[in-house]
Amino acid sequence: MGWLWAWGSVSPTRQPGFDVSPNRQRATSPAKAAAADIGTAHHSFLQLVSLQRVGSAKLLKQEAKRLVQEGALTPDTVTLLDFEGLADFWNSELGRRVQAQATWVRRELAFTVRFSPDELSMPAVRPAEPDLKDEFIVVQGAVDLAVVLPEEIWVLDFKTDTVPANELAEKIKSYEPQLRLYAGALSKIYQRPVSACWICFLAARTAVPLKPG
Repeated sequence: MGWLWAWGSVSPTRQPGFDVSPNRQRATSPAKAAAADIGTAHHSFLQLVSLQRVGSAKLLKQEAKRLVQEGALTPDTVTLLDFEGLADFWNSELGRRVQAQATWVRRELAFTVRFSPDELSMPAVRPAEPDLKDEFIVVQGAVDLAVVLPEEIWVLDFKTDTVPANELAEKIKSYEPQLRLYAGALSKIYQRPVSACWICFLAARTAVPLKPG
């Protein structure tokens, strides 16, 4: 999912926390709207599906039907789901590892965390002021899936992009800062290392491991 940046200060004489995320309304093409709808549908389903019933496309469809009957999903949402891709993920080595740790799984894990500028290696978002010792950055976001184990954390981010094989490396590069930010946030909050991160491309049937830091 996305995240929100805000600059603030520990000094009472300074204006705390202003939103620096883009808020301009922009025209959205039908293709982009459809892609966004597909992403939202998969994130909603992955948040709610029982991890005991993800072993096949048939079981996933049954879960989708249950969630529609319970009013948790709409029939239109279900029509956007790639059940074969979802089944392939959950039957992969990584999917089975996650299922084996179901007790520790947290989905759509929202967070708010405060960083000092030195804790973030993203110069583009730092303010153009020479003295930053009293500055801080508040980051809000939500991790698609985290396995919060007693001694470590795994982070998974699901993408529904249809990415040609020759463009996958560039797409991974564009998403990498997001995963590093998630890893830094959860490590700071839970006071334990994020030992592994993956970007899971459902359409491409591939999970790409990234170094957390």
